[in-house]
Order: sequence, then structure tokens, then C-alpha cells
Amino acid sequence: MTASLLDLAGVGRTVTVRGTPVTVTGISARGLAALFSRFPDLVGAVTGGGLDLTSLVTTGPDVAAAVLAAGTGHPGDERAEAVAASLSLSDQLALLEGIAHETFGGGGVEDFAKRLAAAAASVGVSAGAAEAA
Repeated sequence: MTASLLDLAGVGRTVTVRGTPVTVTGISARGLAALFSRFPDLVGAVTGGGLDLTSLVTTGPDVAAAVLAAGTGHPGDERAEAVAASLSLSDQLALLEGIAHETFGGGGVEDFAKRLAAAAASVGVSAGAAEAA
């Protein structure tokens, strides 16, 4: 039997944190755009430019909390971000790993970026043209 697009809503993977199973999902293009708008330094981390140490120290905890909230079905929810910020670094990392896998696939950000560039090229958009836009 074939599934429809609507059957995919809410599908993700389970990550166990503090003995509690938590469903994590991928962050959509709309969700990533909202995060990039709120945290411009995050663009470099996702596109391979990395984060400098100052950005990591000053915005890293807020970015992590926002990503955790978004990846657990609560994008932009201040309460979810506060809970995410209170988790241990180890628990945050476990959730981030699941969210990253669901968002970018098993090949990670690098493979995703290559696939995205190939898809753009297939419709006649070059990386230079996309950057100039």
C-alpha cells in the first residue's frame, strides 16, 4: 500500500532522554528559514562556513534550544526552548543528532548540500546565481 503526503505528518524517530522516549522530526525548509532569520550565524554552520568561537559562545545555547524546540514539534515555543536549554549537554546532543538525521538525512549536512546543489543545477540554477539572488 502506498502512503500519501499526509501520512508523513509527525513521522520521525524516537530518541530516549533520561529514560523517556521523545519523538524528533526533521526541520522543514520553512522552519530552517525561520531559524536562519532569527540566527543569521546559523547559515554558516549549515552551509559549511562554520561558526566562529565568539558566535558559538554567545548564540550557540540559544540556537541549540531553538533547534531542539523546532525538531520536537514546538518551533518558536518559548516554553519548549526553556526546557531544551535546561537539558544537559549530553541530552541536547542526543536530541540534536536525531533531529539532524531527520532534517538532512543519513549523509548529514554535507551530503544534503551536495544533493541540493545537484537539484538546483538540474533546473538551471548555479550556486553563483543562487548566492547573487
